[in-house]
Amino acid sequence: MIIRRNPAMSATNPLTPANGIALRRDAVNFTRVLVPVDFSAGTLETLRYARALVEASGVVVDVLHVVQPGSGRYGTAMTGSGLIHTMIEGIRQELNKLVGILWGNEAGMPVSIRVREGRVDEVILREADATRASLIVMGMRNRSWLSRLGRRHIVKHVIQNAPCPVMVLRPGTMVSERLSAR
Repeated sequence: MIIRRNPAMSATNPLTPANGIALRRDAVNFTRVLVPVDFSAGTLETLRYARALVEASGVVVDVLHVVQPGSGRYGTAMTGSGLIHTMIEGIRQELNKLVGILWGNEAGMPVSIRVREGRVDEVILREADATRASLIVMGMRNRSWLSRLGRRHIVKHVIQNAPCPVMVLRPGTMVSERLSAR
């Protein structure tokens, strides 16, 4: 897990994830948490972690997915706005289902679903500004050095330019019993 430090963090009420890094949340006044997801293997883990982090605090969670037209993931022939609109609605429905399963009918945990179009890192930063997010929680994929050649490093760009702290979960970071018990 990588965390860009926030000077508002205090030394009491530790939260210890599986990797042993202690987090403190009693003096941190998170009001909104932005959670970008990409439907990769780590999406469920990232959403579970965000849920445990804000559980019973009344913090608004904004789950964001970015559709990047022309990218390899969605095909290069996606130029029609009708196709993109259909895709966005499908993604919104799938995110609603996923969030519904994870959050259930728990009161006090407002979650909004956002699906936007554009370059992933730019949209994440724009949404963080627009929602006045006080924390971004995002997952990171393991990639070989060869697959990273020629690609923008989205996580690095978000960390360097975010208007708030960024928590990055590496693959395999599980929500510990201590974190989920609070």
